[in-house]
Amino acid sequence: MPDAGARLRAEVERAARAAFAGLLDARPAADYCGYALYSDAGAMTVCCAANTVPHLARLRAEDPTEADYYEWTPAEWAMEGVAAEQFASICRRLRAERPDAGDARFRTFRDTVYEACVAALESLVAEGAFGPGTDHVVVFAVSDPDDLDPAREAEWIRRLNPPARADRFARWRGTAPVRP
Repeated sequence: MPDAGARLRAEVERAARAAFAGLLDARPAADYCGYALYSDAGAMTVCCAANTVPHLARLRAEDPTEADYYEWTPAEWAMEGVAAEQFASICRRLRAERPDAGDARFRTFRDTVYEACVAALESLVAEGAFGPGTDHVVVFAVSDPDDLDPAREAEWIRRLNPPARADRFARWRGTAPVRP
């Protein structure tokens, strides 16, 4: 699925760039502390989320013991599923092309979707699409992970964030810091 994977990555990158640019046009980059793409265990969706500094501060004040959870979990963020229109055609195609979960091709399909999302975010990080500085996290997440390997999740975070931040995530998730 190399050609399909490259095509999907380009589509996700275009959609994500438009979605995040729209968010940054509406508010200054300093108001945001998290940017994410996420999918589901069935790899039928690609969605966008963003978190704001005031929202994260409120959640942490309400429950300081879950501070890391609130920082790294897009389902808890201020804007989940934002800019869905940017991803609608991608999601329709994924639902149409997805093999059944019992099909031997399903794992390859799912891995291709996940990798397209991480690679798209990696490109956006490299081009500075999330604004100046590193006072934010960038996340790819799976909304309902059935069998997601924590080390794989830590590797995604390592690819998308500065080393100290990625190490902090790995400690929180109970995985050893991942280094290239």
